[in-house]
Amino acid sequence: MLATIHWIRVLIAGVLSEVGVIVVLLLSIAIYKRLVAGATAQEGSASLGERIGYYVAPAAGFVTTGLAALWAVRGLESGIVANALAVGIVSVAISLPFLLSAKREHRLMYGVAFALRLVAAYLAGVFSAA
Repeated sequence: MLATIHWIRVLIAGVLSEVGVIVVLLLSIAIYKRLVAGATAQEGSASLGERIGYYVAPAAGFVTTGLAALWAVRGLESGIVANALAVGIVSVAISLPFLLSAKREHRLMYGVAFALRLVAAYLAGVFSAA
């Protein structure tokens, strides 16, 4: 089973999925500051980033991991679901240090986000295999 995994693609896709989440978070913060907070609001960037990340990151991780897994398995004829799941596992592994340094009340959100990434990767594999 491990022989059918294209590790270079999987690693690149896993990294791209995490980069995608960071880009979405940065864009979300910029949009929030521009449209919602306005120029007069003086809100702490760390607090804003934490709140936006809490709500946006799980969905962003689902989407970016699914897209990265689709890219990683394109053109494969065998081991499609295994390769897609490997992308999800790499994506979760890259994000794991954030869980270890997270506040106690945010750990459940990380668990949900990790589960969503794995589900997205699996669904991408099943979709590509069909």
